[in-house]
Amino acid sequence: MRNKQPKLVLRESCIEDLTHSWIPGYFLEVGAGTGYMTVKFLERGFYGSCYDLGQESRNRLRENLTTFQGYINVLDDLNFLTPNTFDYLFAFEVLEHIDDDGEALKHWTKYLKPGGRILITVPAHTKKFGKSDEVVGHIRRYERQELINILKEAGYKNISLINYGFPLTEITRIISNLLISNENSYLKLTPTERSTRSSFSRPQHIQKLLSRLNENIFYPFKFIQRIFYEKDWGDGLVATAQKLQSL
Repeated sequence: MRNKQPKLVLRESCIEDLTHSWIPGYFLEVGAGTGYMTVKFLERGFYGSCYDLGQESRNRLRENLTTFQGYINVLDDLNFLTPNTFDYLFAFEVLEHIDDDGEALKHWTKYLKPGGRILITVPAHTKKFGKSDEVVGHIRRYERQELINILKEAGYKNISLINYGFPLTEITRIISNLLISNENSYLKLTPTERSTRSSFSRPQHIQKLLSRLNENIFYPFKFIQRIFYEKDWGDGLVATAQKLQSL
């Protein structure tokens, strides 16, 4: 198994901090990638459906989620879902890949029950946009207020945001941009291809560095980052909110 990137270690920890008291329920996850986070929630007793772009990605999801047959359904098309069905809506590192992120969020939201909860993660701070974003198909990074506004426009209340990753991800983002400064293979790919590739493939230089590190060295930063959750210094945002009853 590949070592996890430090940002993933810290994002996963932040999500656990935010959701540890959530009652297991029926979820929809969009942009599920390899199913890594899907498994995390399935292991906690959640169940539901997930979706990702491209048949190859969905086939990989089905293979990776075989152990949870009967608890998770990999969808080929969201449009066949019944509105107001799910207790939870998950989207981890997805909105930043989509041109019209607001409309996409509204579309997903219609499948969430009134009063249901959303949990999303996005990269933070426009000024930090760099080569490491371009390689994986990011269109943008988000400011705190920008994400709040998009959630409000999609019909959410009780919005809560945490800025995670500081100080470790500030260092690793700079190192990552330096390591891939000469990486140009992504230029041959469409934004969609870059996005789908990012869930299961890393630039060679980054993978080589991670293979030499024990990811346990990042674990102390799971606790350190909590000191800075309310600051606006980290590399990513995790947001939770509740769908309005009137939608």
